[in-house]
Amino acid sequence: MGSRRTQTDQGKQVPRVLILCAVDFTVRRFLAPLAEMLTASGCDVRVACTPGDYWASLCDDGLQMVRLPVARSWNVLSHLLTAVRLFFYLRREKIDVLHVHTPIAGLIGRIVGRLAGVPVILYTAHGFYFHERMGWLGRHFHILLEKLGAKFHDHLFLVSEEDAASAEDLRIEAPVRTTVIRNGVNAQTFMPELLAASRPRVREELGIPGDAPVVIMVGRLTKEKGPIDLLRAARRVLRHHPGTHFVLVGGALSSERDRIARRIARMADGGKLKGHVHLLGFREDVPELLAASDLFVLPSWREGLPVSVIEAMMVGLPVVATNIRGCREAVMDGTTGLLVEPRDARNLAGAISYLLGHPEIARRLGSGGRRRAQDMYDLPLHLEVQWGVYKRLMREHLA
Repeated sequence: MGSRRTQTDQGKQVPRVLILCAVDFTVRRFLAPLAEMLTASGCDVRVACTPGDYWASLCDDGLQMVRLPVARSWNVLSHLLTAVRLFFYLRREKIDVLHVHTPIAGLIGRIVGRLAGVPVILYTAHGFYFHERMGWLGRHFHILLEKLGAKFHDHLFLVSEEDAASAEDLRIEAPVRTTVIRNGVNAQTFMPELLAASRPRVREELGIPGDAPVVIMVGRLTKEKGPIDLLRAARRVLRHHPGTHFVLVGGALSSERDRIARRIARMADGGKLKGHVHLLGFREDVPELLAASDLFVLPSWREGLPVSVIEAMMVGLPVVATNIRGCREAVMDGTTGLLVEPRDARNLAGAISYLLGHPEIARRLGSGGRRRAQDMYDLPLHLEVQWGVYKRLMREHLA
């Protein structure tokens, strides 16, 4: 086959990297900084996924985007077609490093990558799909899928220590072939002292009084993110804090199988919630929206390591989150926020009401969260760790 790498005008070989995931939302939300770092480090980087609402902006940002539809369902025929297209792309472009993300794209990509002879295959598990509240059959099925996928990669990145422990305890992967990278955000983008000036403007645009308590959630509008639980809790909160406003940032992707947006809209526009709930859809001004709020809530049922929580902590907001994998790693109960059990609107409302009624405690938790975010979740640190693994594996396999 000859050299798999692009040659520059000076004759230097450039590693060809393909980042693969299911949808362009994942690229925008999680993977663009990785692609930019690899490009800046001298790699020829392409990103393959299903085109969606973010495709044009990602291309405008300079990313080499490759159209490769990946179904987010158990459509076997569709997955076979994806596998065939991916196989021929990998062979034709002589990809050196394949880095896969998201469960379905991750499994297909690893198997096809090995069949296509890609020298280095990496997988980032953004939170294992299985969890402790899943039924026995479903949990073990997804564990078996992870064990199968592990046979086809060279290294596994994990976003939380809890996932790393699960990978070892369940014999999914040996510790020597795993690295915890955690999720991270750019601290410069979420500096509260720089964002403070936008608070009055944002509240005025949303029609929220300057002195009203504001509770914010950022996340896709899917059942497992818990937006229904938040709205049920909001009804209870308003009994004790009638001036509170609830801001939900996010929406449903066109590829989502879980469609609850209409139900959320009906709840938000009815009864006691009318006029107190703001459904903003996907927004690019999340830092400003966080800075205009007083409390962040994430009532998810399943997470990896939620970036939205890290962003809120970086801004200095106290956090109320569910006591699940990922959330309980980011949020220290009683130190940076409060943890409640998932699907429990009563206790969720109690935690929100407690922090709204005790602003001094809320400020202390917010300050603690900011310190933790700065210490543990600054993005450049985690990109550097990934690049270290890339360099080692490329030295071993591309010589």
